[in-house]
Amino acid sequence: MRLRTLFRTSPRTSLRTPLRTSLRTSLRTSPRTSRTSPRATAAALVLALAGTAFTAAPASAAPAPTGITYEVTRNAAAYVDVPGTEITFDALAGERSFLWSRYFSTGPVDTLAAGDNIGNTFAIRCRVADGTPDGAPLPAGTEAGAYWAANLVPPGETSLTAALRWVFTAPADGAYSCRLSVVSYSSIIANGRTVTMRVPAGAELARKTYPATARWTLLAGTGTTVARATTATTLGYTYTPSAADTDLVLYQDAALSTCAAGSPICSGGTSAYTGSTVETWVEAQPRNADGTLCGPALTGPVSRWNISNAKHHQTAANTLRLTRAQLGGCAQVRTTLKVRNVAGNPVNIHDGYASGTIAATHGAGISYTA
Repeated sequence: MRLRTLFRTSPRTSLRTPLRTSLRTSLRTSPRTSRTSPRATAAALVLALAGTAFTAAPASAAPAPTGITYEVTRNAAAYVDVPGTEITFDALAGERSFLWSRYFSTGPVDTLAAGDNIGNTFAIRCRVADGTPDGAPLPAGTEAGAYWAANLVPPGETSLTAALRWVFTAPADGAYSCRLSVVSYSSIIANGRTVTMRVPAGAELARKTYPATARWTLLAGTGTTVARATTATTLGYTYTPSAADTDLVLYQDAALSTCAAGSPICSGGTSAYTGSTVETWVEAQPRNADGTLCGPALTGPVSRWNISNAKHHQTAANTLRLTRAQLGGCAQVRTTLKVRNVAGNPVNIHDGYASGTIAATHGAGISYTA
């Protein structure tokens, strides 16, 4: 499958980007900034945030035994599947499976210099398990996965670790397979130059089902550009947790791009700024079953993202964990994502799907008993 239509050029970097604490909320989904942490720390953070807060062990594929290497392409080519991460399972029509990545990172085999920026898109991708190695496509229009994307900016960054989490909804009774994939791309691939990337051994895709699981996606045409010194409210969804569970968690993950001067993705950028500084967080407004307000709004931790022109795009992952007691008897919550442009050029919130019906900005709600 070709992904050439999935990316647009940033005029500043000639790279591609995907088109389309309060209370008990101390769990963070990111560092306070987008600076790279040591790989072991980042991997542990992703593991803790994506799913292991839940007590029951998930079903997962065996970790990728040896890792893989693959080549950076000038334009986004086909995804490279990570061996050993595939999960195959049976599901009834409408059954929801919470999927998340663990220890999923990539980085260049050889040292890169300043300016050798590499675009990277990590993805969870699902298909029908029909007995063939690649499986069969899901029915047309079925959401088939989600992506996490960012540029790797050397020499300060030597690898990126993805925090992928997404809910697969079975379109019909049957068997399905899901796997981790990656693609890397850069305009430095020219005049015979090559760059080899490596996904280290140990990448995993985990799966678990919960009694009250929901998924929502920022649909095409509903994205927005956030001007400097303003805050956007987006990715709204009314989630009803299971009354029998003690805890719930809300995920809101946004695909963001800085609007550099002359950007074909979004307007308003000027050369006076070298990027954007953005803050993101989850808000949840408890409601009664009839939709009326019920108690004060609850907010999650605020994460800050420094998206330079070189970084260009960044998936901002956000989590809010709550207990049923914090809802004060309210039946449901209206959850939204807040995106505040603190400084710099405007920021675009990507909507819709990348090639293969892979979601850009998306959220999920899960309830469980701790």
